[in-house]
Amino acid sequence: MKKQTKLALLVGVMSVAGAMTSFAATGWQQENGTWVYYDKNEEKVSQKWQKSGDYWYYLDDLGDMAKDSLIDDGNATYYVDANGVMVRNQWVAVPNTNDYDKDEPDQWWYYFGDNGKAYKRNESSSSDVSLKTINGKKYAFDVDGKMLFGWVSQGERLTDQDAWKNAKYYFGDANDGAMTTGWREIMVHDDNARTMEEQPNIDYWDTDQVRWFYFNASGKKEVKSLGKTINGKKYGFDEDGRMIASWYTEATPSTAVPKSQRAEYSESFMYFSTPEDGAKSTRGWFKVIPGYFLNKGKWEEDGSAWYYADGKGHLVANEIKTINGKKYAFDDKGGMMSGLVLLEMKQLPSGKYSTTEFVDNLGKSSKKIPYETQENIEESIGKIHYSEFLSGKYRMMYFGDGKDGSQKYGKQSIKLDDENRTFYFKEAGSNRGAGFNGIRDDKLYIGGLNIKADKYDKYEVVVVDKSNDNQLVFKGTVGELLNMPGYVSSVEETEKKTTWHITTPNSNYQVKLLSNAGVVLKSGTKRDGEDYKIRVNNKVVTTVTLE
Repeated sequence: MKKQTKLALLVGVMSVAGAMTSFAATGWQQENGTWVYYDKNEEKVSQKWQKSGDYWYYLDDLGDMAKDSLIDDGNATYYVDANGVMVRNQWVAVPNTNDYDKDEPDQWWYYFGDNGKAYKRNESSSSDVSLKTINGKKYAFDVDGKMLFGWVSQGERLTDQDAWKNAKYYFGDANDGAMTTGWREIMVHDDNARTMEEQPNIDYWDTDQVRWFYFNASGKKEVKSLGKTINGKKYGFDEDGRMIASWYTEATPSTAVPKSQRAEYSESFMYFSTPEDGAKSTRGWFKVIPGYFLNKGKWEEDGSAWYYADGKGHLVANEIKTINGKKYAFDDKGGMMSGLVLLEMKQLPSGKYSTTEFVDNLGKSSKKIPYETQENIEESIGKIHYSEFLSGKYRMMYFGDGKDGSQKYGKQSIKLDDENRTFYFKEAGSNRGAGFNGIRDDKLYIGGLNIKADKYDKYEVVVVDKSNDNQLVFKGTVGELLNMPGYVSSVEETEKKTTWHITTPNSNYQVKLLSNAGVVLKSGTKRDGEDYKIRVNNKVVTTVTLE
């Protein structure tokens, strides 16, 4: 706004003198270099306004015409310029005689309306601010008429270090006190800011901070909001009104969250971009370095990861989520997973297992069931009983090579120790994407991996349910099968050999012979590592002989 330090209206000394014509004993008189006024009783007027032409003048307690000063008259305050003329519809800067206070300005601004009275706050007002519109902008004044600036609450300037916390309105600086609306960057001091040990390398959480605030059209700052839409983007503001930047959680930040609580903890995180931008990542992908309290290990590596925020801006964690028609998996720290993963699915109240939520990732870098190499992947799968694959408790899945991350289906060639191994992931049904368990194209798959018989056993028997997509029922040695009830129909013994005739306890079951090449034998007789001779006819084991 345009303001003037001291007004010099176009009323020169000569014009004033012309307007103030001297008479013998009444009216305006010049005495001792100043103007005075005598009434009709020839008495000098004091502490009173007197008009001359179009202008008003004030006679002080000595009867002298006041100049360049504030005039308190009853409850009103006026100002007369260097020529003594009452100022109207003007800003005036008055030197501050109390400027030894570092929180006060060198001068105070006043605004005098059409009647010459300074705009003031009503002493009986209970509102936070009393606004006056001047030249299209809104201003606030205290009960003495001084223009308020900075943080304002209950009609007063707040100047202590917590002013930004306690006040709702901000009125610019000492020379432009217009009420702030929209964005404004303001320096604040926060003794409760997190230390570097609590949140390393987050400099905008230092004690002295330059932070963005947003003031609505009413002038009130936005507070305690995690989804404020501004110009089509979502922003967050803390309880004191600071724009939230980078990673944010309403949970208690910690680097030691129990594994059972980690997914829920990670889902509380939201990402609000940089301190210069602050726009929230909402319902979409973004790739950034995780926060210190979200994934300390990756943060220390300065490594980035892909994340996905739901419609409210919260991370997706420990979940397989459909995004634009494709499925993606996110670990318990919210990072997108890729490659081969072995998941322990969440058990539902019904006793069944979820197809989208999981409780553990037993895959890469896991000490529980590692499978980063070809040698230990079969051993790792072996630690899980095949029945737990069949129940859906465990699922082997494949989420691409890291460039894509979307779930893959059907036959896949995955490199392990520089050797390509064949996997098959179901292409339809409720278990779509899960590693297949059973026989397909004369090959046995467990957890999706094409399984081979143990090289020492040479051959192993497998039982599949032909009525259920050849799902696996049993896998083991010939000796184990012979000791299972319902799988031997009769036994023939001679001095030289014993022959077991093989059957099944269920008409839908079939017993097949698996080689250490991972292929189901079609027909013929083979000898395993324990010297059992297994006869196969049309891919079904018919007899076992030990000589």
